[in-house]
Amino acid sequence: MKKNIYKNLYDSLKNSGDLGESPRIKIMLSLIDGLNLTEKNILDIGCHDGTLLSLVKNRNNNFFGLDASGWAVEEARRKNIDVRQFFFDDAIRLPHEDGFFDLVVAGEIIEHIFDTDFFLSEIRRVLKPEGRLLISTPNVASLGRRLLLLLGRNPHFEISPNEPESAGHIRYFTFETLGRILAKHRFKILRTKSDCVNFSGNGKRRSKKLAGIFPKLGASIICLAEIDKALES
Repeated sequence: MKKNIYKNLYDSLKNSGDLGESPRIKIMLSLIDGLNLTEKNILDIGCHDGTLLSLVKNRNNNFFGLDASGWAVEEARRKNIDVRQFFFDDAIRLPHEDGFFDLVVAGEIIEHIFDTDFFLSEIRRVLKPEGRLLISTPNVASLGRRLLLLLGRNPHFEISPNEPESAGHIRYFTFETLGRILAKHRFKILRTKSDCVNFSGNGKRRSKKLAGIFPKLGASIICLAEIDKALES
């Protein structure tokens, strides 16, 4: 059922433009490159066409991806990424063994998930004890959404997955609530960032500088976290 609901969304993403120019992707890449990973296993859940992994500076790593879209999987494989087609439906475990990955990336995925606890527990399962998680999600408290609410307009909340502009979002987070659920699953946040502050609904009028100064007004929440070893014993 859910696969059919989101089929139009997957097809529409074929024309989503150059993700490498996305401010969010650039920040996530800078955080990955800052880890100086070498000969590590990196998984991108919802890897789309493999753009993010293909732009990681150090190519001396093992790159893995998961995506529900058949065409996206084909594109990512052309970038020499080990990708499996996989639809996370809140019941099936991730198709990887325990403690395999040094870094898991989940960019703009958790807002699509019904059982977010199961999702994060699966990420913990496939991470090594010293593993890290890089996660991003739309910020429900962004300046753009606040302004729309102030004007009595819909701040991009979705009423049905069958609407033409539906992105399939069912969960909404602030920096605080994302941090709370990460802590619940024994992740310790290392860094938080945002990408840009939007002044228009289409995102064409925006400021990356303001997002650096006032990240809680930014469009996206970006968190780099690690397994909290103090809570493992």
